[in-house]
Amino acid sequence: MKRLLLPIALAAGLCGCSVVPPAAWSFDPTHPQPKPVADAAKLAPLTDRIAQLQGELNDVRGQAAQQPDTPHRMALYPREHDIGSELSPLQRELAEYAQAR
Repeated sequence: MKRLLLPIALAAGLCGCSVVPPAAWSFDPTHPQPKPVADAAKLAPLTDRIAQLQGELNDVRGQAAQQPDTPHRMALYPREHDIGSELSPLQRELAEYAQAR
């Protein structure tokens, strides 16, 4: 029983170490990473682009809601996904600036 338990425990330990991000191994709480500084020149176009994409996303969702049946709505979902895929990283970047304040 012990012979079987030891390799399983070692494998579980190695698997646990493999999911730790590389930055965590070199983390030093005495030298924290500098927070990003919100630059107005960079923030203004970012917020404008987010607002534009959010408007496009709302338009596509509104069109999908007006469609009479599922096949017509399904044709709009790839466009919604494309807009969301472009919007999400921009929102995360803006959230990093907001969190740094």
